Amino acid sequence: MQKNAGDLGEEVVMREIEKLKLPHKFYVFHNISLYSEVNFQMDILIITPFYALILEVKNISGEIEISTNPAELVRTKPNGEKNSFNSPVPQLEEYIYQLSQLFRSNKLNIPIYGAITFAFASSYVKKAPSNSVFLLTNEVRKFIREIKTDKRILADNELDKLKNWLLQKNNEYNSLPLSNHFAINPQDIVTGVECPFCGYLGMKKVIRNWACPRCRNFSKYAHEQTLKDYFLIYKNTINNEECRRFFHLQDKHEATRILKNPKLIKTGIARSTKYTMTLQK
Repeated sequence: MQKNAGDLGEEVVMREIEKLKLPHKFYVFHNISLYSEVNFQMDILIITPFYALILEVKNISGEIEISTNPAELVRTKPNGEKNSFNSPVPQLEEYIYQLSQLFRSNKLNIPIYGAITFAFASSYVKKAPSNSVFLLTNEVRKFIREIKTDKRILADNELDKLKNWLLQKNNEYNSLPLSNHFAINPQDIVTGVECPFCGYLGMKKVIRNWACPRCRNFSKYAHEQTLKDYFLIYKNTINNEECRRFFHLQDKHEATRILKNPKLIKTGIARSTKYTMTLQK
């Protein structure tokens, strides 16, 4: 599988954390997926006897300005082009809240900190909320070393139990697709490509595009989200026939083009060919 920019950024930060030396035991989780009130996946979670720390990793280059009302991240490239993204601040706050709820359910009261980490030095944060922590990768180890450790919450054996408990919870969340996890009959799932403009299910394939019969808009890449939804909700493998049925296609060659997605893993040959996808954030 090809790695996207987010994966590479997380690996860069993980390699920096691997160099970290602390006077106490700690564990690091990468892309741990948990369930509290909702499903949530953290890029990096560190647990220690004193605190837990969530690192939300971003790989966005250029000049960055983060506003709070609305919660938005605007990136300006060197050529002057501007792009808008959701702010990582409420996202990180939600992760902290969900993890605190999960800890509370296990009668665990431990401080949870968070920091938004930009993986590469090509990021320049020009403006950001003062009540949030923003780091470059080369600042991560220093930041962790300076977190106060005045009050030990967990003995080493309790930290080990927490580590094992989190790993168990992580395995529980990864029980996909959701049709199995929640005993949903696959026949009850409405199929078709969803229009990114109006939400209509059942876009029609036309030359080099998907056309929405309701709002008359066109989208070249509408099928990509539907492909992710298939593996999340419907089934953990797909073949050409299943692709045609789920995407409402008549042409097997159109299905083949969809299944050539670099995020899919191909197994088998000829009529036995199937594809799987590793679902990530």
